[in-house]
Amino acid sequence: MKSILQELNKAISARGSLVVARDGMLVASQVREGVDVERLAALGAALVTDVAESLMASGHNGFSHVEVAAEHGKVILAEAGPLYLLVLVGARLEIGPGSIEIRSAAQKLIRASDLAFK
Repeated sequence: MKSILQELNKAISARGSLVVARDGMLVASQVREGVDVERLAALGAALVTDVAESLMASGHNGFSHVEVAAEHGKVILAEAGPLYLLVLVGARLEIGPGSIEIRSAAQKLIRASDLAFK
């Protein structure tokens, strides 16, 4: 999984990426120095829970992609089978092309997790 994250980070110049379980448990990470991995994993878990509950309350089932923009960057959360891919990028990333790379990495993670759980 780490090689998938490394490849993604390089492709979109991400500050870091990680794979988290729905409960926030960190599965794998590849982040630049200075990024608090545990805090980022907790943020991912909070996003998964809050967004999923809000969508369910409005009659929608789940989500595949969430983007949270902040002053100095964005956090992107993508569904990857039973796991979630969380990516930390700069504010200037064009989401269109970056989104393709993120979805591709999520699909690779799904295949990798399928192999790991067999």
